[in-house]
Amino acid sequence: MKSNTNKKKLKKHIAVYLAQFAVFAVTLAAMTVIGFIVPLRPQYSESEKRELAKFPQFSVSEFFSGDYFRKIGDWYSDTYPGRETWVGLNTKIKSNYGISSEEIHGEIIEGDEIPDEYVPQNESLTESNTENTANEEPTWESYVAENENTQTLGAVFVAGDRAYEYYNFSQSVANSYIGTINREADTLKDVANFYVMIVPTSIGITLPDNYMATINSSDQKKAMDYMFSGMSENVKQIRIYNTLMEHRKEYIYFNTDHHWTALGAYYAYEQFADASGITKMPLSAYKQVEFDNFLGSFYTDTGKLPVLEKNPDKIIAYVPNENATLVYTTSKGEQFKWPIINDVTAYTSSAKYSTFIAGDNPFTEITNPDINDGSSLLVVKESFGNAVVPFLVENYEKIYVIDYRHYKGSVSDFVKKHGVQDVLYINNVSATRNKSLMEMLDKTV
Repeated sequence: MKSNTNKKKLKKHIAVYLAQFAVFAVTLAAMTVIGFIVPLRPQYSESEKRELAKFPQFSVSEFFSGDYFRKIGDWYSDTYPGRETWVGLNTKIKSNYGISSEEIHGEIIEGDEIPDEYVPQNESLTESNTENTANEEPTWESYVAENENTQTLGAVFVAGDRAYEYYNFSQSVANSYIGTINREADTLKDVANFYVMIVPTSIGITLPDNYMATINSSDQKKAMDYMFSGMSENVKQIRIYNTLMEHRKEYIYFNTDHHWTALGAYYAYEQFADASGITKMPLSAYKQVEFDNFLGSFYTDTGKLPVLEKNPDKIIAYVPNENATLVYTTSKGEQFKWPIINDVTAYTSSAKYSTFIAGDNPFTEITNPDINDGSSLLVVKESFGNAVVPFLVENYEKIYVIDYRHYKGSVSDFVKKHGVQDVLYINNVSATRNKSLMEMLDKTV
């Protein structure tokens, strides 16, 4: 009797297992079939800001080497339908099971040793150990798509509910940056006042000291001191590291994005005002506006970590003279008027940093009609410069802005043609270890 009961239980268990296997097999087969439906496959990852793998072209050599089938596998896994949902789900599962509140996303690249002073080398951009890492009248949707942050970052360190980008010093790229700056400054020696500002990133300022002592990130102050030590006497240096360190407990960098806040940019503006002799305007001179729920580059680059999503940033911007006008020029040569501080309330959460000076465009011109002294400033920058420019509107009749990543032309020729009096180069320290960016900068000399 007992034997019959055991046999019945065994048959029942086998039936259950077979049913489960059948469901699994059918599901797997269905997902495999769905995976080969090409129209459903994404071509671009919004969270990673990159083009996804394409189906490989056939070649006899790759067929026999096996590379052709490996590339098909890469294409299949990289462009699977619903990819963004699966990646987000994977991140949430990892977060739910994680014990440590510190995480590293991306590959940490060892930085070069930083000499105490500038060591002249071949200033051409040789191979480096560094990898890293704005028509028709635009609708706000097309404007956002063009200006959403697309910078590829290096490794990201997440501590608690804040994220930071690792910094690895590259001596060869730093030397090329120094060479570019010196050549431009020497060219403009008797033409304009030439200023350079290097901006530290959050990992060098606001990361708590107990973390900084244990992570493999290069010393930003030492790196900036090195670069400044190699600059010619024609360069007026704007050193802001110590100033930002004095304000490190304030909200001067975003929690979920690699940029600084407008408050951090204001402290840098004060340093420039002291060096250039322009009147330093108090924050109270500007109208303050706020935009909530900003989730920036760190949030997307870490696969939309829930811990960062729960700690979104607030963008606080300061509106200068509302009589001032801004006109930006696209890469196609088209010109559009735009607010100096734009209302980004309706923008996607990742695009709200573009509130500052219409985002990243090849060329921008700002005119303050309340100043008639002929004063002019050219700002040569990447995206960190965007938050600084609005503060300068109160000090100049004309401000020209060149984003060297998109501008096709010579900075010195522009300065001479327009009689520009002051030139300010703004780069965050991470850009000065990025070979491709420094190549772009060098092409504008």
